[in-house]
Amino acid sequence: MTAYVDAHFSDEALTLQYIADNVVYMNADYIGREFTRAVGRKFSSYLLGVRMERAKLLMAGDPTLHSYEIAEKVGLGNNPHYFSQLFRKYTGMTPKDYRRQLQEGAPPQAR
Repeated sequence: MTAYVDAHFSDEALTLQYIADNVVYMNADYIGREFTRAVGRKFSSYLLGVRMERAKLLMAGDPTLHSYEIAEKVGLGNNPHYFSQLFRKYTGMTPKDYRRQLQEGAPPQAR
């Protein structure tokens, strides 16, 4: 499942239920418990981590990308406000602060 998430994180429809119904053809509750047991964290947490790490790479790779473009590329739709909320919760800093630290040449660190 982690390989599938890593390959398809940009799909907005990607959920545990989607994988259960369309990929592994098993009960979502069961695969959720097994995922947590095997990986050590919930599916939603893993998916968010993959998406936020990709967002960080996108920001570092192309500083001209807008937040709404990054949100679309990581599977969070065209909602820059929601993306910013998730990014701040994940990293401890706003996308704007993260980019500023990248531009200053310092490795971004959460406050």
